[in-house]
Amino acid sequence: MHLSLTQQCLWPLQILLVSNLLLWENVASVPMSDSGLGIRELFTEDLFDDAVILSQHINGLAIETRRIFLSNNFSSDMFVKFTLQFNRHDEFVVNGLNSCHTSSLKTPKTEKEAKRISLPDFVKMILSILRAWDSPLYHMETELKSMTGAPFSILARVKEIEVKNKILLKRIMKIAKKVKHGIEENEEYPVWSELASLQSTNEESRFFALYKMSYCLFVDTDKVEHYLKHLKCRYFDGYMCQDPENQISLQ
Repeated sequence: MHLSLTQQCLWPLQILLVSNLLLWENVASVPMSDSGLGIRELFTEDLFDDAVILSQHINGLAIETRRIFLSNNFSSDMFVKFTLQFNRHDEFVVNGLNSCHTSSLKTPKTEKEAKRISLPDFVKMILSILRAWDSPLYHMETELKSMTGAPFSILARVKEIEVKNKILLKRIMKIAKKVKHGIEENEEYPVWSELASLQSTNEESRFFALYKMSYCLFVDTDKVEHYLKHLKCRYFDGYMCQDPENQISLQ
C-alpha cells in the first residue's frame, strides 16, 4: 500500500507523539519521594537550600554590622571599651552578654544534643529565635536613625537583616509543613525587654545596649545557620549532610 504525501508527512509526527507520551508515562511512574530523586523531594531540597543560603547571608550581615560598629568613629570608642572590659572579665559586661533575650530557649550545644530533639521541636526552636528578633531589629533600626552620626552602612545592614529575617521566617514555616508540625502564628517566643536601655539618655547605657544587641544578633544568626544545616541533614536521613571533616559545632 502506498501512502499519500500527507500521510507520509504525518507518520513521523505520530511516532514522535507516541514516544513523548511513553516518556511522560515513565516519568509519572517515578516515586515522588524516591531517596531524593523524586520531584517533590527535589523541591523540598531547594527549599532547604534557599533557607540555608539565606541564613548564611543574614549571619554574614550580622558579622559585618558588628565589625563596622567596632571600627566606625560613631561607635568604636564605646565598643572597644566594652570589648576590653569583657576580655578582663568585667562582671557587668560578661553578665550582660550571657543574658541575651533568647538565652531562655533550650538550645543544643553539640550535634549529639541536637539529635535528641525531634524534627518538629527543632523547627519550632528555629522559629522561636527568628520571631524573637522581630521587635529588637525594628527598634534597633529606629533608634539608630535618631542617633547623631549613625553611619548609613550600619543602618542599611540592620534594615536588610530585618527584611531577610522575615523572609527566612516564612520559608521555615514552609519547612515546618514538611516535618508535619502544625506551627501556630501566635506561639510563644522570648520577648526582648531592653528598649528602655536602647532609648536611654545616658550615652554609655545606650551604646552598651547596641553592643549587646550586635553580639546577641551574631550569636543567634550563627545558631540559625548551623541549626538549619543540621535539620536538612536529618530530614534527608544523612543524604544531604556536610562533610564530617567540615562539620560546624552548634555552640
